Amino acid sequence: MGNDDFEVLYRKYNNELYIYALSLCKNHHLAQDLVSETFFKALLSIEISEVYIKYWLFRVCKNLFLDHLKKNSRLEDLEGTLSKLSAEDNTLDKIILNEDRRKIYYEVLNLQPSYKEIVILYYYCNLSLKEISEVSGVSQGAARTLLFRARKKLKEFLEEDL
Repeated sequence: MGNDDFEVLYRKYNNELYIYALSLCKNHHLAQDLVSETFFKALLSIEISEVYIKYWLFRVCKNLFLDHLKKNSRLEDLEGTLSKLSAEDNTLDKIILNEDRRKIYYEVLNLQPSYKEIVILYYYCNLSLKEISEVSGVSQGAARTLLFRARKKLKEFLEEDL
Protein backbone atom coordinates (compact mmCIF):
# COMPACT_ATOMS: atom_id res chain seq x y z
CA MET A 1 0.00 0.00 0.00
CA GLY A 2 1.51 3.31 -1.08
CA ASN A 3 1.61 6.48 0.99
CA ASP A 4 -1.03 8.18 -1.17
CA ASP A 5 -3.34 5.18 -0.91
CA PHE A 6 -2.84 5.06 2.84
CA GLU A 7 -3.57 8.77 3.22
CA VAL A 8 -6.82 8.41 1.27
CA LEU A 9 -7.76 5.39 3.37
CA TYR A 10 -7.00 7.26 6.59
CA ARG A 11 -9.00 10.34 5.63
CA LYS A 12 -11.93 8.23 4.47
CA TYR A 13 -12.33 6.02 7.55
CA ASN A 14 -10.59 7.74 10.47
CA ASN A 15 -13.64 9.47 11.97
CA GLU A 16 -15.99 6.50 11.61
CA LEU A 17 -13.41 4.16 13.09
CA TYR A 18 -12.78 6.54 16.00
CA ILE A 19 -16.51 6.76 16.81
CA TYR A 20 -16.76 2.97 16.71
CA ALA A 21 -13.67 2.53 18.91
CA LEU A 22 -14.97 5.13 21.35
CA SER A 23 -18.33 3.36 21.52
CA LEU A 24 -16.50 0.16 22.46
CA CYS A 25 -14.17 1.48 25.13
CA LYS A 26 -15.57 4.88 26.27
CA ASN A 27 -12.04 6.19 26.61
CA HIS A 28 -10.78 8.90 24.27
CA HIS A 29 -7.12 7.94 24.55
CA LEU A 30 -7.71 4.22 24.19
CA ALA A 31 -9.97 4.87 21.18
CA GLN A 32 -7.20 6.92 19.56
CA ASP A 33 -4.71 4.12 20.28
CA LEU A 34 -7.04 1.51 18.79
CA VAL A 35 -7.54 3.58 15.63
CA SER A 36 -3.81 4.24 15.31
CA GLU A 37 -2.96 0.59 15.75
CA THR A 38 -5.66 -0.40 13.26
CA PHE A 39 -4.23 1.91 10.62
CA PHE A 40 -0.71 0.71 11.43
CA LYS A 41 -1.84 -2.86 10.73
CA ALA A 42 -3.43 -1.63 7.48
CA LEU A 43 -0.14 -0.02 6.50
CA LEU A 44 1.70 -3.28 7.14
CA SER A 45 -0.82 -5.33 5.19
CA ILE A 46 0.36 -5.79 1.66
CA GLU A 47 -2.93 -6.60 -0.01
CA ILE A 48 -6.32 -5.62 1.29
CA SER A 49 -9.13 -5.63 -1.24
CA GLU A 50 -10.80 -2.23 -1.64
CA VAL A 51 -14.16 -3.99 -1.40
CA TYR A 52 -13.40 -5.36 2.07
CA ILE A 53 -11.24 -2.57 3.52
CA LYS A 54 -13.95 -0.97 5.66
CA TYR A 55 -15.03 -4.35 7.03
CA TRP A 56 -11.40 -5.27 7.64
CA LEU A 57 -10.66 -2.02 9.52
CA PHE A 58 -13.68 -2.36 11.81
CA ARG A 59 -12.94 -6.03 12.46
CA VAL A 60 -9.29 -5.28 13.31
CA CYS A 61 -10.35 -2.44 15.62
CA LYS A 62 -12.81 -4.67 17.46
CA ASN A 63 -10.22 -7.43 17.77
CA LEU A 64 -7.65 -4.97 19.12
CA PHE A 65 -10.18 -3.85 21.72
CA LEU A 66 -10.84 -7.46 22.72
CA ASP A 67 -7.08 -8.05 22.93
CA HIS A 68 -6.81 -5.01 25.19
CA LEU A 69 -9.48 -6.46 27.46
CA LYS A 70 -7.71 -9.83 27.56
CA LYS A 71 -4.45 -8.15 28.52
CA ASN A 72 -6.22 -6.42 31.37
CA SER A 73 -7.98 -9.62 32.50
CA ARG A 74 -11.40 -8.18 31.82
CA LEU A 75 -12.69 -10.29 28.93
CA GLU A 76 -15.30 -11.98 31.11
CA ASP A 77 -16.67 -8.52 31.88
CA LEU A 78 -16.97 -7.44 28.23
CA GLU A 79 -20.74 -7.11 28.35
CA GLY A 80 -20.47 -5.10 31.56
CA THR A 81 -17.84 -2.84 30.04
CA LEU A 82 -19.94 -2.18 26.96
CA SER A 83 -23.06 -1.53 29.02
CA LYS A 84 -21.24 1.05 31.16
CA LEU A 85 -21.32 3.50 28.29
CA SER A 86 -23.34 6.32 29.77
CA ALA A 87 -24.53 9.76 28.85
CA GLU A 88 -22.60 11.41 31.67
CA ASP A 89 -19.28 13.07 30.80
CA ASN A 90 -19.35 11.52 27.35
CA THR A 91 -16.68 12.69 24.93
CA LEU A 92 -19.10 12.21 22.07
CA ASP A 93 -20.79 15.43 23.24
CA LYS A 94 -18.10 17.26 21.29
CA ILE A 95 -18.98 15.32 18.15
CA ILE A 96 -22.76 15.35 18.42
CA LEU A 97 -23.71 19.02 18.63
CA ASN A 98 -27.36 18.82 17.76
CA GLU A 99 -29.50 18.40 20.89
CA ASP A 100 -31.90 15.95 19.23
CA ARG A 101 -29.06 13.78 18.00
CA ARG A 102 -27.48 13.86 21.43
CA LYS A 103 -30.72 12.75 23.05
CA ILE A 104 -31.10 9.91 20.56
CA TYR A 105 -27.50 8.88 21.10
CA TYR A 106 -28.00 8.79 24.88
CA GLU A 107 -30.97 6.53 24.36
CA VAL A 108 -28.83 4.32 22.10
CA LEU A 109 -26.35 4.02 24.98
CA ASN A 110 -29.16 2.72 27.19
CA LEU A 111 -29.91 -0.14 24.81
CA GLN A 112 -28.68 -3.62 25.61
CA PRO A 113 -25.15 -4.22 24.23
CA SER A 114 -26.15 -6.22 21.13
CA TYR A 115 -28.70 -3.57 20.10
CA LYS A 116 -26.31 -0.75 20.91
CA GLU A 117 -23.54 -2.20 18.75
CA ILE A 118 -25.74 -2.74 15.71
CA VAL A 119 -27.28 0.77 15.92
CA ILE A 120 -23.85 2.39 16.22
CA LEU A 121 -22.45 0.37 13.31
CA TYR A 122 -25.49 1.01 11.09
CA TYR A 123 -26.30 4.65 11.79
CA TYR A 124 -23.08 6.18 13.09
CA CYS A 125 -20.50 4.17 11.14
CA ASN A 126 -22.66 3.74 8.01
CA LEU A 127 -22.06 0.01 7.64
CA SER A 128 -24.51 -2.04 5.60
CA LEU A 129 -26.32 -5.01 7.13
CA LYS A 130 -23.99 -7.29 5.20
CA GLU A 131 -20.92 -5.51 6.61
CA ILE A 132 -22.41 -5.59 10.11
CA SER A 133 -23.03 -9.32 9.83
CA GLU A 134 -19.38 -9.82 8.85
CA VAL A 135 -18.05 -7.58 11.63
CA SER A 136 -20.24 -8.99 14.39
CA GLY A 137 -20.20 -12.61 13.24
CA VAL A 138 -23.97 -13.03 12.89
CA SER A 139 -26.02 -13.82 9.81
CA GLN A 140 -27.41 -10.98 7.73
CA GLY A 141 -30.94 -11.98 8.77
CA ALA A 142 -29.97 -11.91 12.43
CA ALA A 143 -28.40 -8.48 11.94
CA ARG A 144 -31.62 -7.25 10.30
CA THR A 145 -33.69 -8.65 13.18
CA LEU A 146 -31.41 -7.07 15.79
CA LEU A 147 -31.64 -3.72 14.01
CA PHE A 148 -35.45 -3.97 13.85
CA ARG A 149 -35.69 -4.80 17.56
CA ALA A 150 -33.20 -2.07 18.47
CA ARG A 151 -35.22 0.51 16.52
CA LYS A 152 -38.41 -0.63 18.24
CA LYS A 153 -36.80 -0.38 21.69
CA LEU A 154 -35.29 3.00 20.84
CA LYS A 155 -38.71 4.25 19.72
CA GLU A 156 -40.18 3.12 23.05
CA PHE A 157 -37.46 4.97 24.98
CA LEU A 158 -37.98 8.14 22.98
CA GLU A 159 -41.78 8.03 23.32
CA GLU A 160 -41.41 7.71 27.11
CA ASP A 161 -39.48 10.98 27.16
CA LEU A 162 -42.25 12.88 25.34
